[in-house]
Amino acid sequence: MSVYTTVTANDLNQLLLQYNIGELLHFSAVVAGVENTNYFVNTSKGQFVLTLYEHYSPTELPFFLELMQHLSNYKVETVTPVKDKRGNVLRQICAKPMAIFERLVGTALTPDEVTQQHCELIGDALARFHLAGLSYQGQRPHERDGDFSEDSTTAIAALLSVEDRQLLQEELSFQQTMPLWDELPSGITHSDLFCDNTIFDNVEGQLVLSGIIDLYFSCNDAFIYDLAVVAGDWCCDQDGSLDSTRWMSLLSAYHKVRQLETIEKQAWVDMLRTCYLRFWILRLKLQLAPREGELVLEKDPNEFKIKLQACLRDQEAINDEIRHLT
Repeated sequence: MSVYTTVTANDLNQLLLQYNIGELLHFSAVVAGVENTNYFVNTSKGQFVLTLYEHYSPTELPFFLELMQHLSNYKVETVTPVKDKRGNVLRQICAKPMAIFERLVGTALTPDEVTQQHCELIGDALARFHLAGLSYQGQRPHERDGDFSEDSTTAIAALLSVEDRQLLQEELSFQQTMPLWDELPSGITHSDLFCDNTIFDNVEGQLVLSGIIDLYFSCNDAFIYDLAVVAGDWCCDQDGSLDSTRWMSLLSAYHKVRQLETIEKQAWVDMLRTCYLRFWILRLKLQLAPREGELVLEKDPNEFKIKLQACLRDQEAINDEIRHLT
């Protein structure tokens, strides 16, 4: 959601002629995330989000756009693309593939705002997301798998401190000793479900999840890894350690909808370590070799290094807690 491509009012006016969503009133760039270019677009008929895809080709995008529609059909809170006058959801603007979405009501969540209730709501929704995805026919491998970590580490290792290189190499070596991922229950995952990829609202005094957004890392992967990604952003204290109340509320709410298997509980710490390692490496790569963009948001790599170190310190206690999940 950084801004890599500049869109003008004239570009938008020409685009909107192909839709039945009204005339342009106002638009503004969305500066958050790191992958696509997004604009808020207000028209005479409503509020929308324009997404320009910076690194996905038109042949890759149907996997994500059709997944959104599939999840919506199963009443999973997410976004669906708006069709143009010919029934298409994928078009081009500024020589980039793009889609338009109705803007969800509410605001994005930040880690400082997360409560136990937020964790319960997203745990329930993620379980329904996973169950609905079981009938989705699309297939896509994980972009940030072990090969990604190995390749990225090779590219940045020389720029790191001795201590950081040692921690990276130790964790990469640990990854080779983990149980085979294909033994874990798996299916369609979000794989990037950070707080800012959700919209919450307050309806008559009741907290509600308006929707899960930014599904562009969705893929076929282990369900428990998806939960680890959520816990790593939604449930950590300032020192990187997991807050027991929040992460147990997350897993308990999920477990009520889709029961976690014993092998998933046993893999919980391994998945946390994998998640922290991958996002640490990803952010290091973006920091040390950033892509060109007009307004590119950079996130702190040390956040996930600190979480990884805390997980290594606390892994015995975390394992004791998850064994009591019922």
